[in-house]
Amino acid sequence: MGDLLSNAVSGLLSFQRAINTTSHNVVNVNTEGYSRQRVELDAKPPTMIGGTFIGSGVDITTIVRSHDQFITNSVRESTSAFTRLEKFTDLAGQIDNMLADPQGGISPILQEFFSSVQDVTDDPGSGTARNQLLSTSEALVNRFSSFDTRLEQLGYNTETDIKTSINEINQLASSIADINLALGETNSNGVLSEQSSDLLDQRDSLLVELSTKVNIQVVNEPQNNITVLIGSGQTMVSGATAFNLEARPDPADPSQNIIVYEGIVADIDISAQLKGGELGGLLDYRSSVLQPTINSLGRVAIGLADTFNDQHKAGMDLNNTLGGDFFSFEQPRTIPHSANTGSYPAGITTTITDVSQLTIDDYNLSFTGGNWQLVSTAGNMSSAANLTADVPNVGDTTLSFEGLTVVIDAASVPQNGDKFSIKPTEQGSRTINLAISDPSAIAAAAPIRTASSLQNLGDIDISQGSVVDASDPNLLQPATLTFNNPPSTFDVAVAGVTVATGVAYSNNMDFSLNGWKVNLTGINPQQGDTLTVEANLGGTGDNRNMLELSRLQTTGFFDNGVNNYQEAYSVLVGRVGSMVHSAEVDKEAQSALLSQVVDRQSQVSGVNLDEEAADLIKYQQAYEAAAKVIATAQTLFETLISATR
Repeated sequence: MGDLLSNAVSGLLSFQRAINTTSHNVVNVNTEGYSRQRVELDAKPPTMIGGTFIGSGVDITTIVRSHDQFITNSVRESTSAFTRLEKFTDLAGQIDNMLADPQGGISPILQEFFSSVQDVTDDPGSGTARNQLLSTSEALVNRFSSFDTRLEQLGYNTETDIKTSINEINQLASSIADINLALGETNSNGVLSEQSSDLLDQRDSLLVELSTKVNIQVVNEPQNNITVLIGSGQTMVSGATAFNLEARPDPADPSQNIIVYEGIVADIDISAQLKGGELGGLLDYRSSVLQPTINSLGRVAIGLADTFNDQHKAGMDLNNTLGGDFFSFEQPRTIPHSANTGSYPAGITTTITDVSQLTIDDYNLSFTGGNWQLVSTAGNMSSAANLTADVPNVGDTTLSFEGLTVVIDAASVPQNGDKFSIKPTEQGSRTINLAISDPSAIAAAAPIRTASSLQNLGDIDISQGSVVDASDPNLLQPATLTFNNPPSTFDVAVAGVTVATGVAYSNNMDFSLNGWKVNLTGINPQQGDTLTVEANLGGTGDNRNMLELSRLQTTGFFDNGVNNYQEAYSVLVGRVGSMVHSAEVDKEAQSALLSQVVDRQSQVSGVNLDEEAADLIKYQQAYEAAAKVIATAQTLFETLISATR
């Protein structure tokens, strides 16, 4: 009788638990991250009675989660890859839209600027055209400044988002460690309970959320414990212990943050090792889109200012003075590393010497083993022909590379390990400004004019001439070329003083002096024929220098003379647009893959209400049957008692 009753009671309790578990599944059908649970039943060990084994009922061995570890790992990996691409395309798309704006981009204002240059070329004495050129020039530098402001704001937002992501990662790691601790207490008896299954679901949900922030590797340990790794194997969670990340100013450039892993032994910069998730997307965007865009835009601004200035200084304005700088801009930034121990009283100066060789790279200059070594951010060590490698620190040390010259003053006392960051074009679009405000200061005319004497008897002729060195102090001094007897040679006088005699003449020859160059033609010059070169005073209608300035629009200056201003900007627009398009395609593919693995996980772990309804009926009937067995045992017991009265 006792066996009958105990068997029935064990069944009643087991089926009650099964009904409770099934109802738990039903009410969590819409709970995100919930995995279906089921009760595993097993027969109790039989009891030996009278040489025969008699069944002892049923027992609950465990509550099992419907869970596939491989699919769960796939969900985390796909989630990390998708959120990285989602963050990257969102941020890079903002820059793409800004650069490619047909009205608000750089290309339209560049076209307007050179249209105004052409207007002055057509009428160099027009005050209206000159004022319009200054107005358009101001609009051009303002457009560059506006772009830089927007990019600077995007950079600030990026650094803020990086800090936010790191805080969220630290919080999630702490929550995962807390669940590991709770699981250790719950599973102390080695039996997985319903509570344990719910905790495992919560932990898996937190791991998926963590994978949206950064790519992780999860190592399963005994007793449902896990270790979470990030980067190149740094432990973020180990059992009930969580480690932290921190955003700190980059010692090489405090305007940007590096990500430091706070380890047990030492803090480690793991910025370059973090991939995937929102944080990975932010770091990829910062290094491959934002900073190169700032540098590329700065290179266009510097190239425009530098080349336009050079040509403008080769002209003469309405005040009969040589042209000055039309634009202004700052030279490259050279940033000392915060951990430097050397002495640099005069600092380290970097200047741009050739815009045609400028790249969009930044550079790291370091002092090691008594030598200076240079490496670009593109990874090119300074062993290339146009770079300088392992330069000893002797006197004023000069390094010339890729359109730049770096000078380390002789008074400097460098120490091994000292580092400097060189950013050649970063400030270009930020610092470009208009250097003149007076319309009459626009140097539209050539600074020199030439003439053949009306008394010449021969056919000698002289070209208009061109300026080859506007900095020559004697550029505007009057020069006279007088042919000798025989007229196969000529003498040269500057300001009435003979500076050369017996200069050999040949037809179609070039002759240079005092920063200018002329071409001489004629088959039969005669003795006494005279040619003059003098300052172009009062050349109001002269547009020769303006013609040269207008030709700059189609002249290749960048990439060793390959691309002009518009083309260099178009390369930037195309590069960013291509990256965004490629990322969009990858995002769509990753989204489809993520949907597939989530669907597979739902098929394995999701709650099916039809199945749960069937289980409820099954367990209800089993529960009712066990109850009837108890009732039968009671009836038998009462009958037995009645028979013994």
